[in-house]
Order: sequence, then structure tokens, then C-alpha cells
Amino acid sequence: MKLITTEGSDDFASSASRIVQLAVRENPSLSLTLPTGSSPVGLYDVLGKAHRAGSFNLERARVFMLDEYCDLPSYPVGSFIDFLERHLGEVIFNDATEVQRLSPSSDPLSYDEAIERAGGIDLAIVGVGRNGHLGFNEPGDDPRARTHVVTLASDTVAANFPDVPPSQRPTRAITIGLADLRAARSVLMLVTGANKHGVADLLAAGIVDPMVPATHVLDHDDLTIVMAGELLREP
Repeated sequence: MKLITTEGSDDFASSASRIVQLAVRENPSLSLTLPTGSSPVGLYDVLGKAHRAGSFNLERARVFMLDEYCDLPSYPVGSFIDFLERHLGEVIFNDATEVQRLSPSSDPLSYDEAIERAGGIDLAIVGVGRNGHLGFNEPGDDPRARTHVVTLASDTVAANFPDVPPSQRPTRAITIGLADLRAARSVLMLVTGANKHGVADLLAAGIVDPMVPATHVLDHDDLTIVMAGELLREP
């Protein structure tokens, strides 16, 4: 495991961006997962600027969505495909980049087959939730699972939809499983945001907790964690 601690949002984004851009330069036709949520926003901003400057593209890459809500009442508004369109736009939604989409109607088995046709995942970029979820692999999920539908933990839903009435919040999601994330050739884990001190401490110490999904990849041969330095200080 390589742990990179950063100071401030700009340092976090640029550190993650350097890793992604190097991976793409070394293998322009790589397959990669792209997460959503607050953790990758700065990274996507840097990659978007590099794309507009002509120094970065994913035109030969194969992009796999990491997860998606199954029962979001406003879908596609507020969905993860909507998030990627807003934050990455032409970086991935163009005439060249192959994007494998997850949707409420996606068949998990077909998604697994798409990953297999790509030869597996070369670079799994993942964020970490407050409860340690990876993708939407929640605490207690089977670490051997591949793409599957999950019931979202109540704290996950509350964190993602703080201003939405409970009746309008999604309760289920579809996610790439821990098995495929662990099998990726490289893993880039982004750890930033409030209320993640406990998860950050476990990751930094290399402690595997069966109930913290993010720790299940700590034994990966090529894992890089980019972590906001303030998470390693007392909250």
C-alpha cells in the first residue's frame, strides 16, 4: 500500500490527478472505474481542465460506472450518470470513449460479462463512504460478490440526501462488487470529506475490519490511497 497524505483540496485533487494521468499515458486503452460523490469532484475538475488544454483524454479507454441508484424517484436527475455528465462531460461522453453504464434496469450478470470482455479492470478509482463503503458495497456485504443490487444503509442515504424527505430517497443501488475491485490491476482510493476519521485511521494503520468494506482491499498488490491529511488528526 502506498499512502499519500495531502494538505488542502487542491493538493488532494492534483495528487490524484497525477496518478490517473500517468496510468492513462502508460496504457491509453485501459479500463477504469469512475466513482461519484464529493470525493472525486476536485479530481474531475483537474482532469477536465487537462482535457480542454489537450493534454489528457480517455478516447481509447473503457469506462465502467462504479454504481447507480435503483429506485431514485427523480431518475435520471440526481443520478450518478447525471453526476458524471455534469462533472466530466466530454472527457468521457464523446464519440470515442467506451462507457459502460449502470442503470436501474441493468442486469448484474451482463455487467460482469462486460468487465470480463474488457479483460478486467485496469484501474479501479474508488471513493470511501463514512461507514467505509466502497462503491455501494455496504458493511456486511459479501467480499466475494460481483455486480449486485444492495439495500443502502440508512446512514449512507441520510448522508447522500440530507435535504430530501425520506419518502423521496432511494433505498437500493446496483454496484460493482468487491471481488472485481479487488481483482483490478491497480486501485486508487480517494479518502476525503467529513466524519471519516475512523475509516481513515484503519486504512492508514493497515487494519482489516470485516465490517469496513474499504479495508478489504488493503492487501492489494498495487493500492494507492490519497487521503486528506486532516482526517488523521483529532476531529
